[in-house]
Amino acid sequence: MSTTDDLARVLDIILVDCYGEDEEYTAFLTVLDEEMGLPMAASLLGTLVTATKLDYHDPARGLVARCDGPHGSGEVGLADLAFPADTVAAWLHAAYRHYLGLKPFPATPRPDWTWPD
Repeated sequence: MSTTDDLARVLDIILVDCYGEDEEYTAFLTVLDEEMGLPMAASLLGTLVTATKLDYHDPARGLVARCDGPHGSGEVGLADLAFPADTVAAWLHAAYRHYLGLKPFPATPRPDWTWPD
């Protein structure tokens, strides 16, 4: 399970040159787009879905994910998805939820993760 210190270090890496919310969300979007390897399996309220695209519209909504699932396709808040705990996606998603003030979903710590590589 990730620790607050681990996640704070990831936030420092992602948000190093950001000034304001828009730049912070854009930084997260950039890192996640490059590191996740979409499309990617995820879970939304216990239902398996495939995240196919990430986007950002405004700070009120935060990052969103385009998902395909058994009940159709649509856009959901990225924070509502869960990724397999042993993936880089889960690790970065945990940092994103921490940034939002939400409890991170399970993720395997990756203390050696840096960006860009």
